[in-house]
Amino acid sequence: MLIKAMLTGGGDYEKSLRQRRWAAIAMLCIGLVGFACWFFLVPNSHLSEHAQGFYLGAATGITAGALFLLVRTQYLITHPQAQRRAKIKETDEREMQIIRSATQIAGGVTIFGVVLSLFIVLPLCMEAYYALIGVVFFYTAVFFLSNLWLSKKL
Repeated sequence: MLIKAMLTGGGDYEKSLRQRRWAAIAMLCIGLVGFACWFFLVPNSHLSEHAQGFYLGAATGITAGALFLLVRTQYLITHPQAQRRAKIKETDEREMQIIRSATQIAGGVTIFGVVLSLFIVLPLCMEAYYALIGVVFFYTAVFFLSNLWLSKKL
């Protein structure tokens, strides 16, 4: 869903599909790097079982998502009828408004949840606190930079 929203191809649907295919290939590479880390680095490390499981789980999830996106995108590129139906669905104003609203709600709930968790995490673990503060600063920076970019672009 996020890839569809981010890679619009400047209004050209076929260009958008080609961009999605490259994004899927990039995600696939990330997943394969995760598997390589799990296979070569994790067995000789002193990581907890939870951290070791993260490598396998994240690599599996990213790779599966990338493969699904790649197959779906390639199918749409090679089948014009399916591409036409998908384009109509994705460019529908109601569908676009639902995606925009869902993105806004998800972003708002996430940032408020992170800020709320700062109060809980601070007395327990400073590393987690710093990580959450980093997420808040990153979100804020991305918001202001995207706002600046969009105000100049639109």
